[in-house]
Amino acid sequence: MHEYSIVASLVERVGQIAADHPRAVVRRIHVRIGDRAGVERVLLQTAYDTFRARSVCEHADLAIEAVAGDELILQRVEMEVPDV
Repeated sequence: MHEYSIVASLVERVGQIAADHPRAVVRRIHVRIGDRAGVERVLLQTAYDTFRARSVCEHADLAIEAVAGDELILQRVEMEVPDV
C-alpha cells in the first residue's frame, strides 16, 4: 500500500515544519486528495493512525478534504504553543 509511504513522507514534512517552532504542538493536519489521485482515504487514515505514534504528529488529527482532480496536497498544519 503506497498510502503508508505517503504518510511517512507527510509525517516527515510536518516534522520539518514543526522544527521551526520548537515549543509548538501539532494539533491538526489538513490534506486535499483528488478523486483521481489513486489514494484511498480510509487507508490513508489508517496509515496515519499507525505512523503518528511517537512522532511530532502524535496529538494531531488528520483532516482529509476530497476534491476533484489528481492532486494530493498538504494544505495546512495547525500548531499550538502551550502556556508555560
